[in-house]
Amino acid sequence: MIFGLHWIDASIIGLYFIITLYIGVYKGGKKTKSLGDFFVAGGKWGAVVSFIFIFASAIAGNEAVVVGGQAYESGLSGVWYWWSFLFATPIYYLFSTYFRRGRVYNVSEFLQMRYDKNVSAFYAVIAGIICVLFIGMFLLAIAKIITSMTSFSVMQCVWIIAIIVSAYVFSGGMMSTLLTDIFQGLLVLFILCFIMLPFLMDRAGGWAALMEYSQQKPEIWNLIDKEKMSLWTILALNLSAIAGGIAAPWIYNWISVSKNEKAATQCGWGHLWKRIITLLFAFYGILFAIYKPGLQDPEASWGIVMQEILPIGVLGLMIVSFFAAAMSSAGTFATTSSAMFSNYLYRKIISPFKSDKHYLTVGRVVAVLSILLAAVSTAFIGSIKEYVKLSLTLLSFIGIPIYFGVFWKKANITGMWTSLSAGIGVYVTVITITMVRQNLNFVEAINPSFENAVFLSTTASLLGMIAGSLFGKATDALKLKRFHIIINTPVGDEKRLVEAGISLPSMVDSGLIGPEKESLKPEVVEKLYDEDSQDKFFGASSNFELRRERTLPWYYPGFFKIILASVSLIVGTWLVVRIIFIW
Repeated sequence: MIFGLHWIDASIIGLYFIITLYIGVYKGGKKTKSLGDFFVAGGKWGAVVSFIFIFASAIAGNEAVVVGGQAYESGLSGVWYWWSFLFATPIYYLFSTYFRRGRVYNVSEFLQMRYDKNVSAFYAVIAGIICVLFIGMFLLAIAKIITSMTSFSVMQCVWIIAIIVSAYVFSGGMMSTLLTDIFQGLLVLFILCFIMLPFLMDRAGGWAALMEYSQQKPEIWNLIDKEKMSLWTILALNLSAIAGGIAAPWIYNWISVSKNEKAATQCGWGHLWKRIITLLFAFYGILFAIYKPGLQDPEASWGIVMQEILPIGVLGLMIVSFFAAAMSSAGTFATTSSAMFSNYLYRKIISPFKSDKHYLTVGRVVAVLSILLAAVSTAFIGSIKEYVKLSLTLLSFIGIPIYFGVFWKKANITGMWTSLSAGIGVYVTVITITMVRQNLNFVEAINPSFENAVFLSTTASLLGMIAGSLFGKATDALKLKRFHIIINTPVGDEKRLVEAGISLPSMVDSGLIGPEKESLKPEVVEKLYDEDSQDKFFGASSNFELRRERTLPWYYPGFFKIILASVSLIVGTWLVVRIIFIW
């Protein structure tokens, strides 16, 4: 036995780490030459690689832990902890063109193009903190599984993963993460999701036991549980995801690795596949409840059951797949966090005008620090559900300025500040009231105040955005038109941006222009903006910037297809489980 595992299982895990470190440290480090390589993996990958990368980065193992654990307690309704982002999935698809055409390396830079440096810096701080929280969630999820099967404690597992991920993130950032994710994504897709199912079905008593359990507890197949997953909680989770999902900083970086708009839409389709797999995790949770009832910590059910039912070799593969899920996501989020702190706050505000080599070094250090801080956070937040609700309440109101900035000409700096201030103020007020009334600390107060915090802070943020934009100073017309020219210029047609004197990081990295300071040509900007305005849905003079995409005839049909697929997943699930288990 090695650390409580059979030597075959331990050898499989050791081989996985060797392969991952070789790809991430050696190959990724070798390919990372520029800031674009480090933060968006060069932005040159096609649809297949983009899909695998996004799926691998999106599935972190915490979904399996929290959805399986909640389904263990409340049945199918537990799926909403990650189905909450189901209706954000079409939004990812819709914004894929705008974010990919942004040609910058993080959301803060994108926001600065539309608003200003100060408000973008404020967003960078919030977004960086959210990234650290998510990394902590990934580390805790895999640690809870591994500790039940080995002689390692939860914190030992957390730090082992943190150190390994730090090694390849330091070497190559997003390039290393993407290269390792091609390998790790296949492990997650085929091993984590499916290999355990036949063993679990057999040990749980097979189809007969499942049908008997369903007759005893038909409520397990409901998508709503009045006590543990109420309609209000589901609505709050979905509102948070729809309003704030697009502000999740990693979404921008996931989209930006793609070589064009078509490949970038895989951010939507990859997440849709994740929702399908999340449904499978809820099914696992129900089977866990049949096989191993009475567990005190349902979030630990995966590790306990895996150890008992999986044969030698298969157990090693399953552990490896969980490592792959957690490490692929942790690497992506650490690089995104670094993009917020080092490539925006440090490069743009604290210490500008240094060499790219200097910023690349700082980016590496900050990425590692993000992982280490996340590891420390697991000592204070012990539940995956606490991480989920803390992160989602922070996201729920910061996406509104992005929506308005892209689609409404009147959106301005005053509106963004008012929106963020109102959202944060109401959020803190709701949590504080709960803390005082129930004598809880801040993290403990999030769960009982979750629904109110989401609904009220999002509403305040929305109203603040509208009021601030209507009464605040209008955005400089040239700045506004520059922004819309950029996000309306198809990938591959950068010559029109060059003609307008526009300079963007990816254009410098690709050699289209030199590193010299941007020199805008106002007359060309005006001309290009007027040309683009002819395609606005509501007329050239409209304040609404939503426009036809004549160069992308597949874009809007695809958008409606992914909406239909999302709705069909819910309706189909509800109907199928009733036909099989209830009716």
